[in-house]
Amino acid sequence: MTQYNNQTRPDRRRTSSGYRRDNGKSGFLSVLLFYVLPFIVINGIIFLLVTARPKAEITIGESSDFISTTMELKVKSLLPIKTMEVSLDSTPIELTKTGGSTYKTTLKNNGTLEVKLTGFNKMKSVSYETVNVLDDTPPAVKDNVLENGILSFRLEDTQSGVDYSSIAASDEDNADILPLSIDRSTGLVTFEIKKENITITAKDKIGNELHVTFTPQGDSFEDAEMKNEEAAENGDTAETDTSLETDAEEETKETKSVSDTKSTSVTKSTNNTKTANSTKSSKESAKSTDTTKSTSKSNTGKKK
Repeated sequence: MTQYNNQTRPDRRRTSSGYRRDNGKSGFLSVLLFYVLPFIVINGIIFLLVTARPKAEITIGESSDFISTTMELKVKSLLPIKTMEVSLDSTPIELTKTGGSTYKTTLKNNGTLEVKLTGFNKMKSVSYETVNVLDDTPPAVKDNVLENGILSFRLEDTQSGVDYSSIAASDEDNADILPLSIDRSTGLVTFEIKKENITITAKDKIGNELHVTFTPQGDSFEDAEMKNEEAAENGDTAETDTSLETDAEEETKETKSVSDTKSTSVTKSTNNTKTANSTKSSKESAKSTDTTKSTSKSNTGKKK
């Protein structure tokens, strides 16, 4: 007697459905791996290369003599650099290449450093750096006081320092007046004023020279010029305010005259209207009187 295995057909059905599911998963994975992901990666690389901008790292070195300093430029870019322009206050600067993407130069002036880079993909970048480590200003005069013909003041220079051996003065009679005293620790200097004014000259340690003239009142010509400029500006402001007030007054007067004219016109029109109305009423009363007289005459004739 033949025996049948009832589990054979269900096993075949389950095996075929499992193959179908595996084929669907493998097809999706193959599309994802061989089509979608390569498309995303390739387009991402293209986008990155097209939009990549070059970058510049600027390093300003310390100055030991306050006369010159070094500038180092490092260029970071995925693509080669097409053009590079470096300028200090709009003056072009030549660079020396010291490495694959490193450049150096020597700067002798303070100012604003500008670096313009253009990549192979025509993308541009601009970088700025301020150079202020060099000494390009003379010593400054502080706390000037004049008492009993003695002028005292302090000299300051925060970079290279004051050259105290260069301090001198001159007036109308003497072209070389030495100071009465110099205190190098505090920068205090004293001079004797014998004439109407005295001119002080001083240098810092790299040669920047100061020229300032003091009057017997203790004021310098530079301070007087600044005060005159401020007074002139204040005078211009006052004139402007006066002119504005005058214009406002004129506008007020014009407004009043226009309003007066309008009121006069209204009054005249009102008077004319009243006169016309009175004339009309007089004519109507006269007409009514004539009508009454004619009526009375006719009645009298009938009675006779």
